[in-house]
Amino acid sequence: MKKGKVFAESEGECTNQWLVGIDTVLENIEGMWTKAFESKGMSPVQLQVLGLSLSGVDAGHIKREIEEKMEKKYSHISKHTVAVNDSFGAVFTAFKKGGIAIIAGTGSNCQLVGSDLRQVGCGGWGHLLGDEGGAFSIAHRLVKAVFDDLDCLELSPYDTTPAQQLIWDYFGVDNQMDMMQFYYTKFTKSNIAGLTRIMATCVEETGDPLIASCFEWAGAQYAKMLCGVLARYRKERGVDFREKDEFVDVVCMGKVFASWNCYNKDS
Repeated sequence: MKKGKVFAESEGECTNQWLVGIDTVLENIEGMWTKAFESKGMSPVQLQVLGLSLSGVDAGHIKREIEEKMEKKYSHISKHTVAVNDSFGAVFTAFKKGGIAIIAGTGSNCQLVGSDLRQVGCGGWGHLLGDEGGAFSIAHRLVKAVFDDLDCLELSPYDTTPAQQLIWDYFGVDNQMDMMQFYYTKFTKSNIAGLTRIMATCVEETGDPLIASCFEWAGAQYAKMLCGVLARYRKERGVDFREKDEFVDVVCMGKVFASWNCYNKDS
């Protein structure tokens, strides 16, 4: 099999249909397609096949709707479109015969994809039902710890003063009440998740134990998801890798893993 090379790269807006809807996702893809060619000083050219590995492509009917709308409304982008869940892109970029992808960006997900393309998952249900280990959950955990300490609901074993100031500075507030807008009337998951990047810098520079504990907690969530997806695969497929004495390849993907050193400051 021939190896390809990167022709151009571009970034754009959200491509998770659960968050913005399929129509907006396709508009954003068109924007990135255009920017990729423009970055090379070229006019956009129709592709033979467009492969989309996207968060939120979790069911057959969603996959079909994306592919059909791309080929009807956006045929100028590509003659054919294939849409899959983002875990497929991670797994088959890293491995030839399947494996496990732990994805941690704004949210989180863990998927085991077999060589037969069948998959089972653990997590990935969004920030209300389960995105543990994603940037939103890490930031939210710190905010909640500071709020609970200020309320004397649950006192932190660590000094919360540095974390509190970090939160106030990031959101441009100086009290709990002014934080309400960012969780309710002006809520955007990505805005709260952005705090995690500032937290990582703080851990690297100061080793603040409260903030570091949020990353350590996140690391434990990845381990739990890994154990969960293996248990689910064993339950649904009757395959126990421990009995077969086989190793399963694991790839970690997502911007949260850029802060890898924060998960265990002693390592």
